[in-house]
Amino acid sequence: MWNPLSWVMEAAAVMAIVLANGGGEGPDWQDFVRIICLLIINSTISFIEENNAGNAAAALMARLAPKTKVLRDGQWQETDAAILVPGDIISIKLGDIIPADARLLEGDPLKIDQASALLDSDKSQLNN
Repeated sequence: MWNPLSWVMEAAAVMAIVLANGGGEGPDWQDFVRIICLLIINSTISFIEENNAGNAAAALMARLAPKTKVLRDGQWQETDAAILVPGDIISIKLGDIIPADARLLEGDPLKIDQASALLDSDKSQLNN
């Protein structure tokens, strides 16, 4: 409830209680209750929307997390790139994003686009 619309509604609720209707009548309780109900509905909808947005962002981040094939315990496993440790043997193929610093053990020469790492369009040729 920390936004300009809520502040205006809160001020209107306070004014409905503090100010009399005129003619010797008391505070306007019906308007006060209606405004408070609208504030509660607004807060509930905002909470649900923010919660859904947070869940969607978390799901997107989990889906975009880089994965890699790593040789562990004599078997190839697909795992998150974040848990690679020095000495892990990874498998790469055409189009893969290399998830960490790596040393080539075998294979053909590589042509690597380092633009994302170096913020330029330099393409490097690496040989075994």
